[in-house]
Parts: sequence; C-alpha cells; structure tokens
Amino acid sequence: MSVSLSPNDGAPGGVAATTGGAPGARPTRYWIGILAILLLLTEQAAMAFALFTPALPKIAEKYQTTQVVWVMTALTLAAAVSSPLLGKLADIHGKKRMIVVTAVISSAGGLISALAPTFPILIAGRFLSGVGFAFTALGYTLIRDIFPERLQPISISLANTGVGVITVIAPLATGVLIDHVGVSAVFWFSFGLSALGGLLALAFVPETPVRARTKVDWPGAVLLTLGLFLLMLGLSQGSHWHWISVRTVGCFVIAVAAIVGWVLWERAVAEPLIEVRMLASRKLGLTLLAGGIAYGATTLISSLLPMLMQTPSEAASYGFGLSVTDMAWWMLPGGVGIVAAGFFVGATARSIGFRRHLMLGAFLIGFGAIILATVPGSAWLVIAAWAVVGFGCMVYAAVPNLVLQALPPHQRAVGSNFTGMAQALSGSLLSTIGFAVLAQNVLQVGSHGVVYSAHGFTVAFAIAAAAGLVGAVIATALPRSRD
Repeated sequence: MSVSLSPNDGAPGGVAATTGGAPGARPTRYWIGILAILLLLTEQAAMAFALFTPALPKIAEKYQTTQVVWVMTALTLAAAVSSPLLGKLADIHGKKRMIVVTAVISSAGGLISALAPTFPILIAGRFLSGVGFAFTALGYTLIRDIFPERLQPISISLANTGVGVITVIAPLATGVLIDHVGVSAVFWFSFGLSALGGLLALAFVPETPVRARTKVDWPGAVLLTLGLFLLMLGLSQGSHWHWISVRTVGCFVIAVAAIVGWVLWERAVAEPLIEVRMLASRKLGLTLLAGGIAYGATTLISSLLPMLMQTPSEAASYGFGLSVTDMAWWMLPGGVGIVAAGFFVGATARSIGFRRHLMLGAFLIGFGAIILATVPGSAWLVIAAWAVVGFGCMVYAAVPNLVLQALPPHQRAVGSNFTGMAQALSGSLLSTIGFAVLAQNVLQVGSHGVVYSAHGFTVAFAIAAAAGLVGAVIATALPRSRD
C-alpha cells in the first residue's frame, strides 16, 4: 500500500487550494465559506436525533404503530455498519467525493421517508438516511487535509460541536412543521438539508490530494458490517425481544463470532480495512474508549432530560409539564455551552491540549449528570446542569483532534469513522441500560403517557454520571503529546 499526496490527484478543476502550500494563500473568508458548507452536512447526525425525537408520537399516530422506536433504531444501525466502509472508500477515492455520494444516499432516504405510504417503507428510508452519520468524520478529516494549519483546530472543533445550535433550533422547527404542515414536513426538511449540502459541496468544496493506494478489503468489510449490525440490533431490541430470548442471544453470539473473525482476518490480510494494531494502540484505542463512553453518557442524558421536563408535575413528584417549544428554550443555555466548548477547544488547543480537554469534558458531563440524578424540582438547577453537560461536550471536539493525531494520512477517514461507530455502540448500550432501569420504575400509564418514578430517573442519570467519570479516568492514561 502506498500514499499519494499528488496535489492534482482528484482535485476538481485543478483547485489550487489543495496544492502544496496554497491553502494559506486563500483568504480566511474563503475557508469560512467552505466550513459553513461542511457544517450544513456535519450537523446531520445531531439533526437526526434533535429533529425527529420530538416527532415520534405524531409519527406513531400517523402510521398506527407501536414500533415507532425503529425510526431512530434504523439510523443507528445504518450509521454503525456504513461508516467504516465509507471512510475506507474516502481514503481511496477522495473525501469530497464520498461526502457527495453520502449526501445522495441520505437525500434519497429523506425523500423516501417523506413520501412513505407505509411504516416499513418509512423505516427503509430512515435506514438510508442513517448513512449521513458519516458526514461528521468525512467532514473533519477533509478539513485536516485541505485547511490551513492555523484554522484546523477551531474548524475541526466546530465541525463536531456545532450541534449545540441544532439542539435549540431542531425542537422549535419540529413543533412549527408538525403543527402547521404535518409530520411528513420534518422528513422534507431533512431531505432539503442533505440535498442542498451535497450540491454546495459538489460545486465549491475542494477535494483532498491525499489518496491511499490500496484495495477495499471486502471480506473484512462484510464481517465487520455483519458483526456491528447484529450487535446494534441485539442492543436496540433486547428489551423488546427479552434479553434471554433466542433472537437476542443469537444476535450477540453471531455478532461476537463475526467481530472475532474480522480481527483475525485483518491481522492476516495484506491490505486490511484498517490496521488492527493501530486501532488497539494506546493513543488511538484509549481515545476511542474514553470518547465513546463520554459520548454514550451525553446520549443517555439528552434522551432522559426531555422526558423529565415534559412530565406534568401533577402526575409525579417531579416534572414541569413543558411543551416541546418551552423545552427548547430551557435547553438553550446547554446548546450555547456546546458551541462555546467547540470554540474553547480550538482556541486553547496548544495551551491546554486535547488530552486535557477530553478529561475535563468527560468530568463535566459526569458532574452535570450527578446534579440531574437528584431529579431537581427547580428550573434553574435543571438548566444549569444541562449547561454544564453542554460545555462538557468539548469531548466532541477533543476526540476527533486526538484521533487525527494518531492516524496516518492514508487512514484518516476510515479511522475517524470508527469514532462514530464507538459513539453509536456506546450510546445504544448506555441508553438501553438507562431505559431498562426506567421500565422497572413505571408509576402509571394514562393520559400523560408513561410516567416514571423519580427513583428511576435517579438511577438512570447516575449511570450516565458514572460513564462520564469513567471516561475522564481513562483519558488520564492517554500518552502526553504536543498538540
């Protein structure tokens, strides 16, 4: 395998921005414009949750289904199985090219979902939309390849923590679209963003000059895809199928066998999908582990918090009975904190270092979850705790920078997409555990929907807190390096 750094290799129209020292010759406003286009796409992962979670009750009503959870499950399944392969293809054929391909697939998924006459067709569309989770890793690895060095830390950070804007805008947009247009409008909105981002990327974003001269390890890709798909399927459906059922156990057994087979194959094949030794190295392996656990904690917290805030106080000893719109305003400080965290990491990359950012961010996530575990009855305490968690989301900016430091240029895209895989797996696992706890603490099922006991929320938030703190401890074991 070899690596090509030919400046004109695959560059559209001989774009000078990707040549030699030319990136620095472009004015800063040019790179701000390119970053804005990439942010339109990298925000898709955050949008997928923030836009559709509030819409789930209406989707269930429209399609008359009790399996509405598959609207989100299909996304995480697609993200886990597609991201590594898309990353490998990006390393070989170009990151811009695969961003455009991903946008085409994601847009097709949004279009199918918007027009879906039946629930199974809707889920098929959502599965295609889940491919869009690869936008994040493809976007920040492209930034690493083509942006001037002075702009890389802040740009990579914003490509991962711009999600704070989405946490505020998406619930408001969902409420307006559903109330005034209909539930299909949220799918049209998602389709429009992917399609617009893909067209803008095709027209204006320069291609990377970095190429990996290798072949796709298709047997390895099939084994990894099979293992991840069945693992995610078992985690997401275990509580519904029952954890000791034949289907659940069968998923886990075959998943483990496929992943073990993948590891053995990758160690033996001449041109692997990714070098297993590098993936298991202290610098990259611990980053993925610590970051994945911290990511999982934020996934669980962001899933629990809306339920806590929307529970009517008359139905339990806690809750505020907020509407979706009111909840969005309550979560505004946390969204601002997420965006501020991205700027903070980019601005202090050299003085503090990404390793310390990961440690601090994971600790703050754990600390905020501890506050929420008390099931606060005061609005200001809930808002403050979410703001702490939001600023702790600096891990979203620190982890990609650490991963890129640990990867050779020819494996940046595929290696970075393993970050998304770790996030999806950890988020699914912790959410499954947290909601399994809630399921054992149901107070009533009535006009307010399912109402859980305060004790259930305490234990679930405590799980998130423990995950955040464990992530911080693991991060201390990362090797020190000059950022």
